[in-house]
Amino acid sequence: MIIRPTIFEQFPEIIAAQSTRLGGVSPEPFGMNLSSHVGDEQANVDENRRLYYSAIGIGEDAKKVYQNQVHSANVAVAIGDEGVVKENDALITSEANVLLGVTVADCTPILLCDPVTNLIAAIHAGWRGTEQMITLATVRRMLSLGARPENIFAFIGASASLEKYEVGLEVATLFESRHTRELGNNKFLLDVKTANLDQLLYAGIPREQIEVSPLCTISDERLHSYRRDGKKSGRMLAVIIRQ
Repeated sequence: MIIRPTIFEQFPEIIAAQSTRLGGVSPEPFGMNLSSHVGDEQANVDENRRLYYSAIGIGEDAKKVYQNQVHSANVAVAIGDEGVVKENDALITSEANVLLGVTVADCTPILLCDPVTNLIAAIHAGWRGTEQMITLATVRRMLSLGARPENIFAFIGASASLEKYEVGLEVATLFESRHTRELGNNKFLLDVKTANLDQLLYAGIPREQIEVSPLCTISDERLHSYRRDGKKSGRMLAVIIRQ
């Protein structure tokens, strides 16, 4: 199982996808784990990545750029990079054949594409990054590089949903009331997907150019979820590349 955004299908030069738990060689509960930092064997991770990239049509010659995700609003522009770009949670490039990847297991992956300037972006938006407006910061960085909001298309990927993502009062008060639902006893539900959607809309991206995955990582056992599985959770990888 691979999650493939439909919003980018009109651009044949764009490959975008989000992996799931299914189809990997790692022992359960890791399955299709694509992170080197969760206790899985590196050989398994390497083979899972090979299988994933092959399945979505990524060539072996593609430059693959990841980041040391720190739940920040840091945005990096990848020019000539390959490997890990340090201490960021969003990557942008205009280079062809450069894959941008973000790892998630409840946090929200967001993929952006501007077919006019050839800019693409990959965002890791947990509640901390969302509260710091990382998605808005990424769009604004794209605009500084020549993009226009009306030309940007976006995919908000599978992540924790409002119905399942419980937080305390200290987190809920950081968000607007429309992004939370009170449960009582200082417990709330948080809608990170909609909070990031609102950042895209505020930046001027038309709603019809934004796709939001309905899948919830916590409730759907085909997906990795740290909230559900704790240290037994692997990580999914959301990627975008312009060929």
